[in-house]
Amino acid sequence: MAVDVPVQLTYVVTWREISDGLKIQLRHSPAGRWMYRVLWAAAGLLGLVIIANVLTRGTDAPGVGLWKFVALAYLSLVAFRWLMALALLAYARHLGEHRVTVDESGIETVSARHTLHTGWGFYGRAVEGRRVFVLLTPDVWGTGVMVLPKSGLDSAQDSERLWTLITTHLGGS
Repeated sequence: MAVDVPVQLTYVVTWREISDGLKIQLRHSPAGRWMYRVLWAAAGLLGLVIIANVLTRGTDAPGVGLWKFVALAYLSLVAFRWLMALALLAYARHLGEHRVTVDESGIETVSARHTLHTGWGFYGRAVEGRRVFVLLTPDVWGTGVMVLPKSGLDSAQDSERLWTLITTHLGGS
């Protein structure tokens, strides 16, 4: 498969694509993976404390209120990602339709209000999701993120060519 042929994407960003990109960013950046481990460990420990409290003191124990706190904390984390995606969606919609060209020199994004060329050296790695390709910077937070929706491609062959082009320059996860 020739990787020297540029791949074109044309799309208007959707909330689902941005949300998927943010989820992938959290799961594949070193800091995000660390935060997930800490969150699961804390939730497990808190769950054990709550179960022990209920078993020893009954359902009227003051510790039962922790269930509400845990549920609220989890929902807040999910809502935070959704709200972040909504904010980014407003920005992306302001830019209008995106026309992206991915080639040997990097990624060129053109919209009605914005033109940007990013070389391959800016990104450290890439992850393929069900709906999107996500390019991440090599820093510990994976702060720089580019989400390339598969819906912007014309065919499945373009998807394969794009992934081959990306992995040739960055490597995939």
